[in-house]
Amino acid sequence: MKLQDLYFETKQELKAADKDSPDLAARRLIKQAAGLSDVQFITEPEKAMSQAVIDTVKAMVERRLKGEPVSRILGEQEFGGLPFKVSEAVLDPRPDTETIIEATFQHFQDKPLRTILDLGTGSGCLIVTLLHEFPDSRGVAVDISESALAIARENADRNGVLDRCTFVKSDWDDSFTADLPSKYDLIVSNPPYIPNQDIANLLDEVKKHDPSLALDGGNDGLDAYKKIIPIINSHLNRDGISLLEIGISQEKDVTRIAANAGLTPSRIHSDLGGIPRVVEISK
Repeated sequence: MKLQDLYFETKQELKAADKDSPDLAARRLIKQAAGLSDVQFITEPEKAMSQAVIDTVKAMVERRLKGEPVSRILGEQEFGGLPFKVSEAVLDPRPDTETIIEATFQHFQDKPLRTILDLGTGSGCLIVTLLHEFPDSRGVAVDISESALAIARENADRNGVLDRCTFVKSDWDDSFTADLPSKYDLIVSNPPYIPNQDIANLLDEVKKHDPSLALDGGNDGLDAYKKIIPIINSHLNRDGISLLEIGISQEKDVTRIAANAGLTPSRIHSDLGGIPRVVEISK
């Protein structure tokens, strides 16, 4: 079978099963199975596919048809233009979270960004991308999960920023501060914000493959924010900002929590779909 035929067959099978982006998914699966680059995939449509490659692709497709996300099948997801390893221990990096990266560019385009704190780092997609884009900065990544921290360290190493990032196992408290900066120019977080009663209604691709620790925000979805806001109050530089990802319709609640703590919710950033996605907080 030729590459172009395998691609067409795979794409059609995924499309018939009503899977998202069947063309992109087919391309990603085949590229990994056959060890092809983007250029090869485009310029070598007549390339013969071995039976081993065909069998591997078919096995991947079966997993996709059962609801497993492509990123989990491949063990990798792109975020901010960089590759990130993913596992069952971390939340799958999503395009909506890149809103935090864009908001950081807007704020620090004409001022230095020296220190970054990432609370609940998961895969490390935020801290790694930020350190990659701001080469004069240093970061601290905090997570309660040792398994998640191991993935984040690997991603930092893979993307060339491991020497500028410290990884700390800690819950939503101040225990990460020992021997580390006490103040930060930027504090970011994509915390769990799904009300626990809503988790059962999530897509299987989310609730069966993302860790519940990264989804469950308590009864009202706000538990993590109530713990993060005091940390921001204690550790944000006077001229710094904090950027917190939020769920749908949570902007009023999160801004209220910040304001009640004496902080200033200065702006709401929307994602590409126009949904309020990130609360910007300053002192």
